[in-house]
Amino acid sequence: MSDSGDVPKSLSYQSVAGLFLSSGLAVFGLFALPVFQSFGLEFRPAFWLVLAIEAVALVGVVVSVLTLHRDRTLD
Repeated sequence: MSDSGDVPKSLSYQSVAGLFLSSGLAVFGLFALPVFQSFGLEFRPAFWLVLAIEAVALVGVVVSVLTLHRDRTLD
């Protein structure tokens, strides 16, 4: 059984929102390659653009997860 002292008191709503937005960006990146190619980009530039989108989404998810359980104060 877990002790109640291990459970954080509150979630950071900003981190939760960032997590959802970053996840949404990552899902968009999964389907973006054909979209960019339909706009006339060749495969390699479209691939690097999708790779950049996925890297930004990865950074957003990591930052959101690391700041998820911060204690919120009014100070």
